[in-house]
Amino acid sequence: MKKLLAFILAIVMAASFTACSNGDKAQSENTVDATVAAQETTALSSDTDSLEWVDYAEYNLDENAKVKNVILMIGDGMGENIIKASEIVKGDKLVMSGLKNQTHVSTYSQSVTDGLAEFTDSAASATALSTGYKTYNKYIGVGPDGEKLETICEFAKSLNMKTGLVDRHYVCHATPAGMAAHNDNRGNYEDILREMINSDIDVMFGGGSHFYDEIKSVRKAVDKNNYKYINNEKDLLSISGDSGKVLGLFAYANMARADMNPTLTTMTSKALELLDNDEGFFLMVEGSNIDVFESKGDMKSTLEQMQSFDKTVDYVLKWAEDHPGTLVLVTADHETGGVRIPENATAEDINDSCFTSGGEHTNTNVLLMAGGAQSADICKDEVIDNTDIAKYMRKVLNNSRK
Repeated sequence: MKKLLAFILAIVMAASFTACSNGDKAQSENTVDATVAAQETTALSSDTDSLEWVDYAEYNLDENAKVKNVILMIGDGMGENIIKASEIVKGDKLVMSGLKNQTHVSTYSQSVTDGLAEFTDSAASATALSTGYKTYNKYIGVGPDGEKLETICEFAKSLNMKTGLVDRHYVCHATPAGMAAHNDNRGNYEDILREMINSDIDVMFGGGSHFYDEIKSVRKAVDKNNYKYINNEKDLLSISGDSGKVLGLFAYANMARADMNPTLTTMTSKALELLDNDEGFFLMVEGSNIDVFESKGDMKSTLEQMQSFDKTVDYVLKWAEDHPGTLVLVTADHETGGVRIPENATAEDINDSCFTSGGEHTNTNVLLMAGGAQSADICKDEVIDNTDIAKYMRKVLNNSRK
């Protein structure tokens, strides 16, 4: 038996050596996908008793101040009905619902099939939210003809603001990538991550540590651009404002579990601490895995992700209350799952059968909930387009600097 175990161990070690021998490429997509699948299986079967709804609260945010900071919070796939479903299960309103300035947002992309606008993907939607322009699905920060578009992080940098991106999937996944990079294929993760590092984003927190561990050119870019690299909660909590630029990758791939440390709230609180400065900042925070579990038709795990995201919204609103001049925008890139709620539904009626789209995105309008500095005007119309959010962020930041 010992000889057999030794033989198996030798084979495993040899395979590991072979997989790691190509230092400038990540492991194969199949290997990454298998790891992600394992994490998500753990998330589905884990004990999540530590997850709970944050108490409903309303915050007194100064709407009249000039905009110094912008915090854009994106619940990936968070349609209006999953918010309503969450409130039925919670038995109370979500904190995000307490923001008094609200409107609906259209999300369709430039992609067209048979004369009809396709359902947007996260790449085209992030590009619209970031640049103010529609584009094709899978495109990141580029227009339909491949032309580079100014991202919101590039715009903020032009005003000497700091910039930050916090998400739970790869830090170079579609939504954060759309805030900072340019590529005609959202799947070119390595190229996108190198561009994000080279673009001088001050804080980037998320998953995808395999890109750093296994790709030499990514490590070189981190060193060349003087980033402090961290990969665990202890190091995250220990960094301070004088640490300079920080790249934190806290999971091999996707931080699928809502209660996986560091939590979204912990990452966001540290990002706010590091970004706060006299010139202001732009911060994007994404609840990445709402969409992931909606696409699986898994209501229990979707609601856990909603718990985590609303808790982070609560933290951000408390912070904004203490920091006048902060505009908080809470929205979604698109709706996922075609969520339908039965008439007179109770908590028991909110289950997997509420998903009706086979896990696909839909063109259902999503909500924008806004609070803080200059938050009223963007919600004065009943429906706006996602490109209007990008344009509004630029408008209020330009106005505040006149």
